[in-house]
Amino acid sequence: MTFGRAILTHGGAGVDPKHADGTLSAAEAGMELMVNGQSALDASVHAVRCLEDDPRFNAGTGSRLRADGRTVQMDASCMASDGAFGGVIGVEGLCNPIDIAHAVLLYSPHVLIAGEGATRFAREHDLAMRLLDDAYVQEKAADIQKPACDTVGAVTFDGASFAAALSSGGLSGSAIGRVGDVPLPGCGAYCGPAGAVACTGDGEFIALKILAREVYGWLEQQMPVDDAVRKALTLFEDGVDIGLIVLTSTACAADARDGMPWSCLTEPS
Repeated sequence: MTFGRAILTHGGAGVDPKHADGTLSAAEAGMELMVNGQSALDASVHAVRCLEDDPRFNAGTGSRLRADGRTVQMDASCMASDGAFGGVIGVEGLCNPIDIAHAVLLYSPHVLIAGEGATRFAREHDLAMRLLDDAYVQEKAADIQKPACDTVGAVTFDGASFAAALSSGGLSGSAIGRVGDVPLPGCGAYCGPAGAVACTGDGEFIALKILAREVYGWLEQQMPVDDAVRKALTLFEDGVDIGLIVLTSTACAADARDGMPWSCLTEPS
């Protein structure tokens, strides 16, 4: 069976799978956009925005505090199967960094924009930006400073093209300015004509493997998606937290070493 439309969402490796109601809501929102004629890219960005707005996940409103105990820095990226990519690094004070990453893809000659430059770019392009409530972030972060991986993601297929999107709330207690795999092209996410991949887990390990591009290469070689997911997990030593979602025009798969909330919706062509 070839999909007419498909979407997979995840809430982060190591996150309690019982939160799959949140990933399902995000998948439903993204699918609704595609049903109404919007693109795979629009759907993946919208799904990730929904996950950013769910404080149970480590992105947007659920982001983690850095080593100083008060700073939140977020990364996000998105990619379309024609090769277009946009990412932001170290965004502070805003609820939805994925929207800025999307604007970078659409409107900027650059691939990545960091820090205050990303916020300024958003203002220059009149993006509707909701501010993080500092008191809320501090209160929430105090409740969830347990280990958690730093990514939510979505991969989509609209019947013609693929897309992927990721957002990260940072790693609890990490250094100011630390960057994981999320905004780095080919590391956390990658897509092309053969399909789409989004990764989650220990960002430094994912980045050094350029994992998403590696897995995408297996899709180009027509490796079954279940085999690709299993093989990806074997690339890392025990104790490295890794998960991923993979989508082609005919199949989808997801897995993580330590559990992961994820959801998949498909429609036949």
